[in-house]
Amino acid sequence: MSATPWADIAARFRGLGFQKRAGSIFTREVAEDVLGWLGLNRASRHSPAGEFEVNPVVGIRHQGVERVVAELRGEMFHAYQPPTVSSPLGYLMPGARYRAWMVSVDAPDASVEDLTAAVTEYALPFIESGSTLRALCGLMDDGLGLEHQLVYRRPVAWVLAGDRDRAAGLVEAAETDLGDRDDAAAVELRSFVAAFRSRFLLSSSG
Repeated sequence: MSATPWADIAARFRGLGFQKRAGSIFTREVAEDVLGWLGLNRASRHSPAGEFEVNPVVGIRHQGVERVVAELRGEMFHAYQPPTVSSPLGYLMPGARYRAWMVSVDAPDASVEDLTAAVTEYALPFIESGSTLRALCGLMDDGLGLEHQLVYRRPVAWVLAGDRDRAAGLVEAAETDLGDRDDAAAVELRSFVAAFRSRFLLSSSG
């Protein structure tokens, strides 16, 4: 057993091909420009002394999509944050519900082993299922992720997949949904829509 439960979790995930990143994030290359993503949310406030709760979030990050999103939003490209699509691990398992793993500092072996087994059986197949751009588009259309992030990523993914009509419809719907909103988030999204159209849609006319 490693010195700490976190060290043991990291060692087991390395055995599954994951690379430890900052904080409690792990990534795994699954295809060219595509990363499997695993984030471990930790909570201990309501846990017994010597125990903590781990809620894993599983994701897929398409670097090509993320580069374009960053460019259109005027942001710096990050090497592995955020995932393009994501889901709590429990919702990928039978019963599709919230699941957390309680890890005891004194006796962590069983819970860490159970967590690793769940990642192997459910997280890895999910990651592999979105390793192509078309498959990733389908996952985004199914709402796998955070909507305030997906609204930027859906049209980019579809236009990169070659479907300009689908992409154009998505940005139009996003703009329409804003209505008369003039808050900071709405202004940011309108700026993205304008940049998207200028880059991908206006230049394709005719």
